Order: sequence, then C-alpha cells, then structure tokens
Amino acid sequence: MLPTDISLSPAGLNEFDYIYRLCEATMREYVEADLGDCFEAIAGPTIAALIAKGFFSTIEMNGERVGAVAVEQHETHHQLEELYVQPCSQNQGVGKAVMLMVIAKAGLRRIPIRLHVLASNRARTFYERLGFVVTRAAKEVIYMERTP
Repeated sequence: MLPTDISLSPAGLNEFDYIYRLCEATMREYVEADLGDCFEAIAGPTIAALIAKGFFSTIEMNGERVGAVAVEQHETHHQLEELYVQPCSQNQGVGKAVMLMVIAKAGLRRIPIRLHVLASNRARTFYERLGFVVTRAAKEVIYMERTP
C-alpha cells in the first residue's frame, strides 16, 4: 500500500545541508564501493548544482521531510538525477510514490525517463520493478530508461 500524503516542495539553497546529509546516509557506501574515496568531492558540488538549477525538491510525507528528489526536464526526456529517502522512511512506499509521480508527469508528455545507478546499488531492482530497463552498463554505473 502506498502512502497517500506525499508531496514535493522545491528545494532552495537553504536545503543543501539536509540534502547532503541525506545523500551521505543513503549513498556514501555505494559511492565508495564503486568509485573509491571521493564522496565529498562528488556529492557536495553535484547537490549544489542541482539545487541552483531548480531541479531538487524535498519529499514530504504527512507534513514531514522524508527525502529529496532531483529531476531534470528536457524536451526529449526526463532525467532522474537523484532520489534519496531517509533510512527510517525506506520500505514504506515513499520512493515508489515519488517515482509514480515522475512517471505520470513524463507520461503526459509521452517521453522517456532516464536514470543511472551505481553498479553496487540495490536500487536497480527497485527501478526494474517500475518498468525501467538497462540501456547500457559500465563497470561502475548502470544506465536505465523507462519509455511511455
């Protein structure tokens, strides 16, 4: 059963610390497993750039922040850049509910959604259950797409 009170709010620069800590809690182990000791060098600049471009939103459930998502909307596709759900809120349908919103929005435009996951990240199976297929694989990164 999916949670029904999920909402997205645009993230401002004041949300950087929250999103960075969330990224660290959910992604550091995968970054280090696949890319080595470079988390700080990658995470901070990536998050700051996505916030500055207006791509990040915080995820709220029942009025409380439980995660963050960054989606770039291009003419030809939507690019899911990041999806983080707080560890204490994982496996409660939050990620799925957010992804169904992203899928619906791209579906209205009849365009695909593209994403990439680190090879060691178990989220790959999550995305496969939502209809994403692998389009390309490298040693460290798996590229996926869901067509409308």
